[in-house]
Order: sequence, then structure tokens, then C-alpha cells
Amino acid sequence: MIPALAAVMVIGGLAYWGYGLSRDREQIVTYMNNNNQRAFYQLVDHVENMEVMLSKGLVSNSPSQRMMIFSDVWQESYAARETLAQIPVTGPSLTRTSTFLTQTGDYVWSLAKRFVRGDEIKAEELDKLNRLHTEAGYLAAELENIEKQAADRRLTWGEIKSKSEDMGQGVNVPRGLENINRKMEDFPTLIYDGPFSDHIINRKPQSLTGSAVSRDQAGTAARRFVETGTSKKFRVVNTEEVNGIIPAYRIYLASQQQVKPSVTVDISKKGGHTLFMLNNRVVNKAATSSDKAVSLARSFLEKRNIDNMVPTYFIEQQNTGIVIFEYEQDGILIYPDLMKVKVALDTGEIIGFEGTGFLMNHQNRRLPKAKLSEREALSKVNPDLKISSKRLAVIPRENLEEVLVYEFKGTLEEDSFIIYINAMTGEEEQILKVIETNGGPMMM
Repeated sequence: MIPALAAVMVIGGLAYWGYGLSRDREQIVTYMNNNNQRAFYQLVDHVENMEVMLSKGLVSNSPSQRMMIFSDVWQESYAARETLAQIPVTGPSLTRTSTFLTQTGDYVWSLAKRFVRGDEIKAEELDKLNRLHTEAGYLAAELENIEKQAADRRLTWGEIKSKSEDMGQGVNVPRGLENINRKMEDFPTLIYDGPFSDHIINRKPQSLTGSAVSRDQAGTAARRFVETGTSKKFRVVNTEEVNGIIPAYRIYLASQQQVKPSVTVDISKKGGHTLFMLNNRVVNKAATSSDKAVSLARSFLEKRNIDNMVPTYFIEQQNTGIVIFEYEQDGILIYPDLMKVKVALDTGEIIGFEGTGFLMNHQNRRLPKAKLSEREALSKVNPDLKISSKRLAVIPRENLEEVLVYEFKGTLEEDSFIIYINAMTGEEEQILKVIETNGGPMMM
């Protein structure tokens, strides 16, 4: 009797424990579903607000009113992206949705900044806004359809997550997700004046000259770049093709004493230019000063016949120093033409190089003569700013248009700033706040 009674008690206890687990699981599932549904409501609300504001922007004829409207659209798009990240849906459909929200917000924000400068909206920009307005309305409708299926319990959030990840794998997916996936594929690339623009990412390199090179020629160029100025000799271990913004050969090099490769170099297929170099060796405790590292980095470029590069910033990271160089033409600093050199601070060896930015932007420029004198430009700066340095420079706007400016570095109380004044119009083009960190200056 006792064993039988004990067995009944154990079974009863397990049943109660299982019931408790099931009840807790149901409560958690209900809680998560409620949270997901609330987040989806918020997402739909933000997208609907975007659609309404875009329609207002289309009908408005006042630059100042449009500026305020587009600022609101940008805020709604940002909030929509934040909410989208909270719901359990992944896959290509929502990736395209996130891209659409990002590009729409950034495009209208760039227009708002142009209105501040007094520019008028163009016909092609109105066409883009009209297209964005249509897409925002469509997106809101499809998101509402998904939310309704979940609210009617025809589809759980677990199913939505699972099926969103399986897009394109032959499974049955919610109609809303399927429609978003198909429609966003048809939506053309939005070319706009903003940092997330596909147009900017895929722009044509300005300084990619020369004829096509073979794998062997790329290997020779990689070895020559790494060996120059040193007594070390390297051999090619492997070569791959890289289809990036600039198509290249990726060369893996090993020294004569090594079996496995330790250095990776990207050589452009056109012209055999060095895009990138990295030595992945372990860097020990730093023993090289920042001034010495900058000097070594400058010597590294000079030995490779890379001239007219001026070091502008030094960033220290994990016992390495990254020296940022800008191109100088006629005493004017050209910020788009950028190179980076990485120095191992234990021995001073150069272990990294980045030249893609230079090849993307460098060109033969006909720089205009400044219409404003340095004194006239300085009069446009807040008089309370204590100036520490000043010079002429070229900086890019959001649409990659380059503008000649006076660069004024200074401090206001305990904060450091860099002010850029248009050398032709006297307008304040940009303000950067300099924040000193343990690794070096950070611009915001």
C-alpha cells in the first residue's frame, strides 16, 4: 500500500508541476503576444503618420512649412525603425521595410536641410516624394493586414516570425509578408542626398586608373606593397576574387618562415591599386608614442610614392595606432581624399592600410578661389569661441557635392568644436563637436 500511495503522490505532484509549467508558459506566451501586438500597433501608427505627413509635404507650398513637416517625417521614420526592431519578425520582407523607412526618413531630412539654405524643391524631387507617399500608404495597409491576422488569432506571432524567416523557401507565408516582399523588390532604388543612399554606396570610383591586371600581377603588386621599405620577403599562399564596390583580388601572403598566411592585401582588378592591407599578428603592450607612430605612418606612405598626404587625427585602439591622412592640394586640405595607416605600438611596425576612400574620391580638382577672406569668414563664427587653428579645406555635403570652406577649431568653455564656414557665401556649413576619448578624438 505504501509504495502504491507514494507512486500516486509522485504522479500527482508531477501532474501539478506540469500544470504549473503549462500555466506559466501560457502566461508568458500571452504576455509576449500582447507586447508584440502593441509594438505592431505602434509600427502601423508611425507608418500611417509618415504617409499623412508626406501628403502634407506634397500639398504645401511653403519652404518653412515643408521643413517642419519633413522633420516630423524623419522623426516618425526613426520611431518606426525602432519599433520594427522590437517585433519578432525577420527575413527579407522586413529588411526591405527597414531599408525603406531609413531611406525615406533620410531623404526628407536632407530636403529639410536644403530648405534651411533657401533652396527650392525640384520637379524630380516632388516625383520621389509622391512615390514615397504611395509606398508608405501601401506599407501601412499591408502591415495592418498582418496585425489583423494576429489579432484574430488566425496567425500567432511565432508563426509570423518563423514564416518571415522562410521567405523564398517555398512555404506558405502570410499574405501581408508576401506582398511586402514582392512589392519591395519592385520598388526602385531611391537616389537621394543622404548617407544611406544606395547611389552614394555604389558611386563610381574617381581615381581608379589603368588597365586590368591578372592574378599573378596582383600577387606581385601585393608583395611589393608589403615588402617595400623592409627586409622581409613574402610569398603568395592563396588568391580570391572580391566583388565589392571596387572589384579586387584578395591576396594571402606568408613570410618565408611561415606556413600559414599572416598578411591579407586587396588589389584592384583595374589598375592594380592597393585598396587594403592587414597583418593579423598579435600586438603586445604599447611602447611607441603617438608622435613616433605618426612619423612611421608618414614614412610608410612616402616609401610607396604616396605624396601630399597630411596626418590629421590619431586614434589609439588595443595597442595599435590608426593615423588618418587627408590629401593636400595647394595648401588646402581635401577631406574626401582619405587614407588610414595602422601602426602596431609594440614595435612600430605598420600592420594595416586603407586606401579605398582615396580611390573613391580623389580626382584632378580645379579649386575655386575663396571669395571671403579669412577675417571675413571668422566674423561668421561665434565670437565666444576661442580659436586654436584655422585653414582652408574642402568638405563633402550629404549629396557628395564638395564645397570650399574655412575650418576653425576652437573651444567654448570646456567643449571643443570645429566650425566650417563656406568660403564663397559665408554660410555655416557644418559644426562638429570634438569629444576626447581614451582612444582619441570622436566627432559628433
